[in-house]
Amino acid sequence: MNNINPLTIFFVLFVYSTLFGQNEDFSHSNSWNSLTVKGNLTEKLFLKNELNLRRTNFLQDWEQIVLRPSVQYKLDNAFTAAIGYSYIQNYSYADFSTPIDTRENNLWQQLFIKQIFKHFDISHRIRFEERFREQVSRVDNLSSISGTDYSGRLRYRFIVTVPLLKKKHISVIANDEVFLDFETGLQPKKLNQNWMFIGVRFRESEHITITSGYHNINIPKDNFSITNHIWETSLIYTL
Repeated sequence: MNNINPLTIFFVLFVYSTLFGQNEDFSHSNSWNSLTVKGNLTEKLFLKNELNLRRTNFLQDWEQIVLRPSVQYKLDNAFTAAIGYSYIQNYSYADFSTPIDTRENNLWQQLFIKQIFKHFDISHRIRFEERFREQVSRVDNLSSISGTDYSGRLRYRFIVTVPLLKKKHISVIANDEVFLDFETGLQPKKLNQNWMFIGVRFRESEHITITSGYHNINIPKDNFSITNHIWETSLIYTL
């Protein structure tokens, strides 16, 4: 397995994604920026809080604001378990988006698995979300919030990290994340979204890590699909 370049797999996936994206019905370009603050309580227990600021239409409009605190416990060098909460503010910005601004609150449980090889690392992130989303009703061409709906969603992210210059802590990072919609049942019903990312990660110090790169999202709908082209930058600060 060490003789296989994992980035080759992601190159093939990106080519496939580009070809598939030619059949899209809607497309938009975004800038996503996030700040994550991490603080250790003990050697194994730590807190994290993410703030995601997401703009669309070449930074003209808001797409989302996401606040995501969590408590995480490092079981050993390979496994980390977490529980968390997400507050999501969704904005109306296009004909294919929500017709009015809506909010989502979700609770989630997560397992993170890391495998270290000679020339690269592989990680797996498995997260289950219990989602409480505001629903929109439309009467006489007027939209309003009509209540809150519950659904479950499973997210699996496969991550490859390849160091480039070890002394400067620079790596190429690529991941693919699949979202499966459980609706209100105990088994997945359909593909909700697919996310792909490739970029560069720079660890400036033991406190600051910066990642920046291209993020492609495909969202299949009943009669159309949405593709989101994103330049994403994130900063992680460890106290």
